[in-house]
Amino acid sequence: MPGKKRNYIILGFIAIVLVYTLYYMLFVYVSYFNDIPRKVRHISRLISIIIVYGIGYYAFKKYDVKWLSSVWNFIYFVVVVMLLLVGIYDWTLGPASASIRNVAKTMHELLISPILYAALLIINRIVARVSPQS
Repeated sequence: MPGKKRNYIILGFIAIVLVYTLYYMLFVYVSYFNDIPRKVRHISRLISIIIVYGIGYYAFKKYDVKWLSSVWNFIYFVVVVMLLLVGIYDWTLGPASASIRNVAKTMHELLISPILYAALLIINRIVARVSPQS
């Protein structure tokens, strides 16, 4: 990785870890979690997803590996559409079933955790080593 491009990737990772940590410290692992209205929790989840998406998009764009940005965008687009559908159902028709809520929480966790970001970087590194240099 060239120096400046590597800095964007490292800063992106640190920023995602920070957002992930703050989200859980402020909205999940708190004594007042059950007092937070359901709609506020939905909005906080959406905001956390948007922030992490923006961080990853910017870092991968600066890293200048097109397929990384494309995969990042595709994963976010598909999962966010599914989460929005669950959220719309939850807001309009009442609480979704426990199993659907658990799947939605897991998908949210995937999108805001640094694991997805790191996994894409690891895959990119493996592809770079395996592919012939031209």
